Amino acid sequence: MDTQPSYLGAFLKHPTNRLALLAAGVVGVFASIPLGWSGLVLVGVVALGTEILAALAIPGLAAFRTAVDRTHKQQQRAQRRIQLLHEISQYGDNQALATYQQMYSRVQALYQTASNSRTSLTSVDVDKLEDLTVDYLGLCAVNLSLKQRKDNASDEVASKRIAAIQARLQDKTLEEDEQRQLRAALVEYNEVLQRSRRLAARRSALEATLISMPDKMEEVYQLVITSPYSTDMGSKLEESLSRLRIAEEVAAEFDSSEASNSNAENAYSTATSVTRQTARNRTNTIKA
Repeated sequence: MDTQPSYLGAFLKHPTNRLALLAAGVVGVFASIPLGWSGLVLVGVVALGTEILAALAIPGLAAFRTAVDRTHKQQQRAQRRIQLLHEISQYGDNQALATYQQMYSRVQALYQTASNSRTSLTSVDVDKLEDLTVDYLGLCAVNLSLKQRKDNASDEVASKRIAAIQARLQDKTLEEDEQRQLRAALVEYNEVLQRSRRLAARRSALEATLISMPDKMEEVYQLVITSPYSTDMGSKLEESLSRLRIAEEVAAEFDSSEASNSNAENAYSTATSVTRQTARNRTNTIKA
């Protein structure tokens, strides 16, 4: 998804601009009746000049850019929502989908409240809440992925590998290259265990966040419904909500843990291969 919208493209595609071009075409047709081709060309030149001047001025207006940015953000949010809903549906977590639908219905009700001119609640404020619902879907997707992938990364396997490596390092007959490879594998497996512990803490925080987010949404909904005409609604929303950005941290931490697992396995495999090759060399030497 594009992170920066094209303001010129938004102007050219804007319904008002298209309607103006259509109107210019109609005027050109009618002007060609008494004046012929010269009338059509005259209207076309005026319309083209006006279009160029508007294209140079309007995309630079702050109000226009703000409107384009909001529309672009809404489109990105809608795309991300569809992707996350599809991903969660594949996991089969109906409870998460039901909770999201409840949160989404609250947001739509708040949009209706914001449309009332008597309330200080604005659509921009409600946009923050809608972002929160998509964040909730992202957290659910990360949590489901962690639950599924955690089963494959066993701490018990890492602990057994560490014990096996430590036992092999006690062998005084190991060559220097073998010892170096085994020590590298030992360092990697120790890092795996450390990351696993950190990841467990982050998963606990993630699960707590998933429980608290719907409650925070309900808290804000009740706040707005009970006092829709409060003059400081925006500040109250800021006090009641804090954007929860733990999903990216958890995903990054888990990816690092996966990389450490892979590095540990590679180091262990390399050390095993070196040991086996050394054993073959010794056997061949004895036979010779």
